[in-house]
Amino acid sequence: MTRAVRRAGRFDRAQISARAGVIAAIPVAGMLALGTALGSPTAAVTMGVGAMLTGVAWRAGDGPLVPPLGTMAGAAVALGVSTLAGTLSGHWAWLHLLVLVIFCLLAGSAASLGRRGIVTGTQSIIAFIVFGRFPLSVPHALALTGLVLAGGGAQVLFAAVVATPLARRHERAAPAAAFRALADFTAQVGPSSLPAAAALDDAESALAAPALLADPARDALSGLVSQGRRIRLELIALSTLLAQLRRTSPDVSEALAGEVDAALARVRQLLVLTVAAIDGDTATLAALPAEAADVSEWGATREPLASPALEERMSALIGQVTAAARMAAALPAPARSGLTIPVGRPSLGVRLIARQLVADARRMRTATTLHTAPGRHAVRLAVVVALTELLVQRVALPRAYWAVVAASTVLRPDFGQTFTRGVERVLGTIAGVVVATLIAVAIDPSGWGVVAVVAALAWCTYAVFPASFAAGIAMLTGVVVFLLHAVAPDTAQTALDRGIDTAIGGTIGLIAYALWPTWSALSTGPLLARLADAQHVYLDAVLGGLTTGRRMPETQLRTLARDARLASADADAAIGLARSEPARRGQADVSVAAAVLATMRRVVYGVHVLRLDIAAMPDRGPVPLLAPLQAGLGEALTVLAEVERDSEPQPFPGLRRLHRELVRAHPEMLSHAVWAALDELIDAIDTAAATVGLTVP
Repeated sequence: MTRAVRRAGRFDRAQISARAGVIAAIPVAGMLALGTALGSPTAAVTMGVGAMLTGVAWRAGDGPLVPPLGTMAGAAVALGVSTLAGTLSGHWAWLHLLVLVIFCLLAGSAASLGRRGIVTGTQSIIAFIVFGRFPLSVPHALALTGLVLAGGGAQVLFAAVVATPLARRHERAAPAAAFRALADFTAQVGPSSLPAAAALDDAESALAAPALLADPARDALSGLVSQGRRIRLELIALSTLLAQLRRTSPDVSEALAGEVDAALARVRQLLVLTVAAIDGDTATLAALPAEAADVSEWGATREPLASPALEERMSALIGQVTAAARMAAALPAPARSGLTIPVGRPSLGVRLIARQLVADARRMRTATTLHTAPGRHAVRLAVVVALTELLVQRVALPRAYWAVVAASTVLRPDFGQTFTRGVERVLGTIAGVVVATLIAVAIDPSGWGVVAVVAALAWCTYAVFPASFAAGIAMLTGVVVFLLHAVAPDTAQTALDRGIDTAIGGTIGLIAYALWPTWSALSTGPLLARLADAQHVYLDAVLGGLTTGRRMPETQLRTLARDARLASADADAAIGLARSEPARRGQADVSVAAAVLATMRRVVYGVHVLRLDIAAMPDRGPVPLLAPLQAGLGEALTVLAEVERDSEPQPFPGLRRLHRELVRAHPEMLSHAVWAALDELIDAIDTAAATVGLTVP
């Protein structure tokens, strides 16, 4: 709790954005002004709430500078659906409670999607609880839902039309960050490539976001991101081969170290220039074609490395990096004005949205069980919110539903986030009550004065939210209080009620988590098992192309590789959270799980290398003799998954024996590079087995 309070007091001034605050605040004030001009306070408040909560989906927590239009649109739709469900079910207490439980289960499961899932789920629960206090007939419920969607839609549209063009000069930032991460990985080949993978994912998401107008530069940047993925795989393959050489032939490795370092330095220098070109440096854009040509000529005329396999990898890497440099050199110079909107055909990205929704649904289904943090969070959220709802129905407190809102928003899947965010929310709300009361006493605004106060407080809210969650909540509390001022003028009493109810609900949520915690250490085993399963599927797809002769398309292989990487990231996050939790008697040693994860990461890197080497082989038809080794590798990963699930494992297969027999009997069946990749993969899997305590033949 002491750490939580200390974190709640942090304020990062570098994260303040006055521009983002203005852009997000205008729709809130605009919707309130529109309703006020029409003489309909209820419509004004409802549209204002829709715009406010959709703006929170953009700026709350570590909200990005560039609006996440997909998250905002998802939050707006969720607000509309939950408003309709809440107002229609409000006529029957039992049905309302049942639907609330369903919404809580869905919102808890959405936590498996990360920030966007948590934000969308939380906003839907808030809307259901708040608007569910006003049971309506079907026509009136539809009208109210329309007002909420109008407010949310205005926020999304304004962000798309104004914020996105203003941020267009920053559009290159994500691909540039991805190539910067690749350059860093080149400088120190060997450590985890997850930062580079995450940066490439971020760049792909930023460029795949729905745009109102097509932009040719976006297509070129997307092509660069795809090229960056190939470079990452080549770097992984190179680092894996270097590690294998250090282990099996230390003399050769030491002799080649200087040449390899010099070549990687030349490659890194070209990557750094590529980053500058992507960022829009005109001098670099002009000079990059010549630099790429120099590196390409140097790569073709340099002395080959003594290791044929290493030379093959280095040549491939040089080719991929020079190709990326040429692509960056062809980028158009960025527009000097951030307001420039390119003219082109409409590009709504419907297929991308549908594909993302399907992927999200699949991730929620696989990542939400009683053995995972999101699954246990969903159950706890449903139980605690339902019990809080039943409690406030029997307590004579005005606007007691805010206690239910507080209980639902405090709870998070993990220990640290729950207590840190919980303390920030309670302290921020209390501070907001004080601010709202002082404003009410000092100026007592009404009519258009309320619009002005809401506009100022909304600007402060969205500007400071990423800098301090507590400060953002304080300003947001003021926005809520003065929005309600339009229909309930007793501002001071409204602020006091909100403060009391939030303190009650927040305390309920924190006590509930303390009594019923989710220990991340309990999730590490199932998550490592899921990682082994994902690697099994990925490896089968890669090797199946050899044994059957029917190679899977690259796009499908990339999806399987991403699934394995996401499983690795989930396990890594759970291990990190487990290390930050209070020590408990009988808790499993988290360091063992971390060691297993490190060896499993070697496995997925081995599959990456195998995928590259198989793609480079000429297609000579099926290789059925490799089927026993493929089956053995799959069996080994299945045994590893059983161990992590605490099931009784089968005997571990003798992979090394299978590999040696195939090499001795059919050395010509595969290329030297593929045999070496299989050797490294087997070593990684055997190491993982030894780490978990299995007997390796």
